[in-house]
Amino acid sequence: MWRYFRDKLSTAQLRAKYEKIVHERLVELTETTHAQPVANDSGEWALVGGSKFLGSEPERASTRDKVRKLVLENPHACNILRLMEAYVTGPGLHLSHKPHDGTEDASHHEDLIQTANLLWKQFRMKNASHYSYNEHARRTWRDGEAFIRKFSGGHWPPHVRFVDPETITATSDAPDSQGIITAPHDVETPIEYLHLITPGSHHVERIPTEEMLQTRIGVDSNEKRGVSTFAPIMEPLNCYERWLETELMARKLQSSIVLWRKVQGSPQMAETAANRAGDGTGIGGVRREKFAPGTILTTNHGTDIQFLQPNTNFGDAVSLGRMLLLSIAAGAGLPEFMLTSDASNSNFASTMVAEGPAVKFFQSEQERFADEFTRLWKWVMQDAIDHELLPQDFFEQIDIKWSFPPLVNRDRSKERLADARLVESGILSRAEVARRDGVDPEMMKRELQEEASVTAPQQSER
Repeated sequence: MWRYFRDKLSTAQLRAKYEKIVHERLVELTETTHAQPVANDSGEWALVGGSKFLGSEPERASTRDKVRKLVLENPHACNILRLMEAYVTGPGLHLSHKPHDGTEDASHHEDLIQTANLLWKQFRMKNASHYSYNEHARRTWRDGEAFIRKFSGGHWPPHVRFVDPETITATSDAPDSQGIITAPHDVETPIEYLHLITPGSHHVERIPTEEMLQTRIGVDSNEKRGVSTFAPIMEPLNCYERWLETELMARKLQSSIVLWRKVQGSPQMAETAANRAGDGTGIGGVRREKFAPGTILTTNHGTDIQFLQPNTNFGDAVSLGRMLLLSIAAGAGLPEFMLTSDASNSNFASTMVAEGPAVKFFQSEQERFADEFTRLWKWVMQDAIDHELLPQDFFEQIDIKWSFPPLVNRDRSKERLADARLVESGILSRAEVARRDGVDPEMMKRELQEEASVTAPQQSER
């Protein structure tokens, strides 16, 4: 009994305590005349740029899931992604170091360039199974953004891993952060990334911006998260699939032939004819009559037999399907023959004209990812500088050049003749002509010297 009264007293004391705290807070709010800080903000300021907040986290997660399913199951979405990979990060993509413009002492730069090439090669080989240019671009186009985390650990080369965007999420402490903590007065300067360690849990790791590299597309610079390239064409792709299912169902209905027998005379005569031709009744008393393929029916003048088929208006359906394909092609920025991999309905001249916007689109994507890959290169080389593998002024001495897959290659034999004339006129160098043919000019120079040293003694003996 005494325990019961003691618990009741404790409960009343707690209720009185929290009521007092609530009343004190209410008085503070009513008497305050200036702005109050929110979370870690200092109050009384406006965010530079101000994010438009294109969608909530559930909406972004739903879009990512739908796009990932499309690129796996939808043939047109899969083809779009394959084309972008082939033309932007396909065969021919490589990095070359060169002296920075305006620098001197070429011999010193040659040794430094060889060291940089070796370090970059070590980084690529160490992370070959974890990072590739193709996956970097594919994740960015598919998910709208790509996160790469670097693990230095005091050794060279550093390890990098991709981080799924759904694990970079807001927390209860920062519900409007979208998983990215930015500077107090600048939404475009990230400070930390909130990484959900285990999906479905509340264990969050704060990753500093020095260890994370983010690539995002489809949004303005004051947006924290990106938008998938496939977001505008999700609905047209789904509409095309539904249209295709409807047409296939119509084809099945059209192939279902209904045999309609007209019997002249009274209803009793029709029932007698049906009883003679029938072979029993089916479920629910529905009469069944079966005719094998090639059956010959002989009737009198009082019986008329007709074959009925539904009218599917297939001619109208073709134009509707092409309209949906054109809508998908417009949203993807590709001509129709690239989307469908079928150029049979056009000639050579029309395809050349149609591929012009696509070539410009691929060039813009190449320039975009050249900037992103350059950020990664500086990120990794700074780690080499910290390990004293490169000098502190490395970035002032060495620059880089990204070589991407060629987009237009009409008639290389005629282009070589034009290049030879330009070399004779002193407009082009021999090294540039070699690069246009996809070979390393320095390697070609060494091989030509070796061949000349071997063939010269043989010619002198003759």
